[in-house]
Amino acid sequence: MKKALAVFLSLVLFAGLASACRRSTVSALYFSVPGEASGFDPQIAAEGAVKIVVRNCFEGLVYLDDTGAAIPAAAERWTVSPDGLQYTFTLRQGAKWHVSETVKSGMEEKLPKDFAPEVTAADFVFALQRAVDPATGAPDAALLSNIAGAAEIAAGDAAPSTLGVRAQGKYKLIITLARPEPGFLETLAEPICMPCNKTFFEATGGRYGLLMKYIISNGPLYLTRFEDTAFRMARNPDYTGLYTAKTDVIWLYGNETSEAALNAIKETDENGAYLPEITALSAGVRNTELLGAQDVMRGFLFNCKNEALALESVRKAFFSAAQPEVLAEAFQKDTAAYLCPASLQPQTSFSVILQTTRAQRLMNEGLKTLEQQSFSFTLLCEEAYDTAIRRFLQSWQKVFGITCSVDIETVTEETLLSRIEEGDYDIAFAPVRADLYSPYAYFAQFTELCAIADESYPQAVEALRFAQNNEEDAQKTAETLLKDACVFLPVWQESTSFLVHADVSGVRLLSGPDRLYLFNAIKD
Repeated sequence: MKKALAVFLSLVLFAGLASACRRSTVSALYFSVPGEASGFDPQIAAEGAVKIVVRNCFEGLVYLDDTGAAIPAAAERWTVSPDGLQYTFTLRQGAKWHVSETVKSGMEEKLPKDFAPEVTAADFVFALQRAVDPATGAPDAALLSNIAGAAEIAAGDAAPSTLGVRAQGKYKLIITLARPEPGFLETLAEPICMPCNKTFFEATGGRYGLLMKYIISNGPLYLTRFEDTAFRMARNPDYTGLYTAKTDVIWLYGNETSEAALNAIKETDENGAYLPEITALSAGVRNTELLGAQDVMRGFLFNCKNEALALESVRKAFFSAAQPEVLAEAFQKDTAAYLCPASLQPQTSFSVILQTTRAQRLMNEGLKTLEQQSFSFTLLCEEAYDTAIRRFLQSWQKVFGITCSVDIETVTEETLLSRIEEGDYDIAFAPVRADLYSPYAYFAQFTELCAIADESYPQAVEALRFAQNNEEDAQKTAETLLKDACVFLPVWQESTSFLVHADVSGVRLLSGPDRLYLFNAIKD
């Protein structure tokens, strides 16, 4: 039913475009994406569905190629100073904001007459200042913490206008960093860095991105309709860049569960869907292609906020009693040999060896320290892994007996990830995802996910962020410290996966659940 309505609306709203292009029909594609959305302000984008829309409807200074490297977008070229601190971008001239008919009619009294602004360097200055302003509450503001002045602004000691970004004329943007940061260009492809027109933003009266009349965009597509779980994007007629959309209309439907996404691609005319790798491989959907990147390690996270698990001896006891190969074999996986996925080119091998006597001694040390007779923990996992993990837990039970018990609580993937992020767990069997090809982002997340107390670990991660000529050594140090901390026991490697029909080409999936680029998608 929803697809019939979508096609009908597409035909009605795009009749003029179809006629102009001498087409008899409007081309449309349909995809399932995670979650829902309440607004499309790029600077505060958090949900996966919102970020996907932003990546396709807005154009930042750069895009990312299939290797994760920055390529020209709104900026046609750039230079970096010899000391690595100053980035000078030259913007493509003639780029315009798309002001839809909905915006024109809805904001007629609040915008200048014939409002049709160019995309200029000032739009990026304003966007970045908004992004670091504490009043904005941008979830990803930490990504920009290395821009000169950002730390002082975040602390409330300086105004956003003091940020190290400035426009030199209409088409030149200069960004100054506090320290050289090798991955900074790639950061500029993130939603938080998308441009924002100050005149339009102020005209919305604090409602930027919340309704269709409060949204303008500069990317290959533009948003023409959205509800909580349905988003319609169309080819932007004002776009003049390198990445013109190949399909007239793209619909995104937010599904809360993997089962709903799978049913959508099997039972309706949806062209693609995000699915967990285990679901996608076992789905048996004909004439489909699985896109993915080896960017996920699945394993056991140990939360150091738990009084017992805060003890290194207790965590090491679990590692010494573990047999991860038992669990990996149950899913026909190779046991993890590293702490990070292949996309990050791991430097240090990882393995655990069953040492029963040592495990018992370490657990008893923990019991003695806390003056307890036994420990009890809850392990979170998705239902798909329940039976196999119960068999795996027998190895721990055999070693620890009545001194330690682990109960299983099965939850949905969404609940699992949410509770881990909130620190509401003891032990969790979960996916830990790499952020593109950035070792820094991958290792940084363990500080929060597992509440690591050892100060040497975040210091090593910070050094990895700014490593220039010795990134491999810096990554090796971070891997070694994470290994020694015993907060993450990897079991196997897997991929972010997107199942797409074989007759659809041009879908680009980079590492991560929201780096889905659809403007080149077309049905062959």
